Amino acid sequence: AEATVALDAKRRQLYFVGWRQSPTERHLFRVSLDGGEPERLTREAGIHGAEIAPDFSSLIDVWDNREHPPSVTVRGMDGEPRHVIHAASPIDLDLRAPELQRFRAGDGVELHAAIYRPPTPGEAPVIVSVYGGPGPQMVNDSWAQTVDLRAQMLAEHGFVVLKVDNRGSARRGLRFEAPIHRNLGEIEVRDQVEGVRWLGTLGFADVSRVGIYGWSYGGYTTLMALLTQPDVFKAGVAGAPVTFWEGYDTAYTEKYLSTPQDNPEGYRRSSTLTHVDQLRGKLLLVHGMIDENVHFRHTARVMQALIDAGKPFETLLYPNERHMPRSERDRADMERRLLAFFQRNL
Repeated sequence: AEATVALDAKRRQLYFVGWRQSPTERHLFRVSLDGGEPERLTREAGIHGAEIAPDFSSLIDVWDNREHPPSVTVRGMDGEPRHVIHAASPIDLDLRAPELQRFRAGDGVELHAAIYRPPTPGEAPVIVSVYGGPGPQMVNDSWAQTVDLRAQMLAEHGFVVLKVDNRGSARRGLRFEAPIHRNLGEIEVRDQVEGVRWLGTLGFADVSRVGIYGWSYGGYTTLMALLTQPDVFKAGVAGAPVTFWEGYDTAYTEKYLSTPQDNPEGYRRSSTLTHVDQLRGKLLLVHGMIDENVHFRHTARVMQALIDAGKPFETLLYPNERHMPRSERDRADMERRLLAFFQRNL
């Protein structure tokens, strides 16, 4: 179960949202407090969230999937639709939903991936879209996947875009999340490499030309991928990256790494600063200079470390932006520069 929705004490039934067959979907279930198998009430593939009437006569289901924009539907308690309150109008952008696939890493662990393919035939260079950190899920059957306009833009310009939910990400249980404990930036990158290698077996991706981009923890994962897997990743755009964990929010960091005093080796291995001398690919650092989440000193620190190591890199700084560029002008400027960077370097 992911979240409890309601408890019908009279009928001794619990309603919750979660998943059984695939972590890429979320559904409403009902189960008896006296035991038995949960009953799935939402039938359409995708991501569902529900609110149940106080008298348990009906429910409101807010749902979407890669082919279906968000919809608000009133259903009976058997899950059958009664009427649609609101359905988002499809946008006329000719967007193709990404493919969702599964593959096995070298050690047998199953991983989920999303693939955005370019419209032209033949082998195309690859760009990995990554977050990598605990919590967010990059791969699911949601409308948000289809309207990921950066991924769509890159695919339209001839790149294969790959997303992989690596170990450490959510909705796969403790055994799947636990490998990052006390050691960030390793298993996340290894699983992204596994994804690239698997993609190379499908016949339409040129895995000798692989880029990677991400923001926040994704910026950190991008840096660690470029620094520790230079034979795989040839170019990367690291947005607002954490570069040394001693400099980030302690409530977040110590949950995964413990304290620097308790786990000095984990902090050393997990720091991008430890690995800057291994940089061989092309790097673009992007940061808002008034970022209140990942402070600009993270990018400043890795810039100085790269300079000290004699490693070339590019920077893109936004003086009036916080953790993510918000103004239309800055966002458009960033997307143009990101595209041009990958076109030059892959």
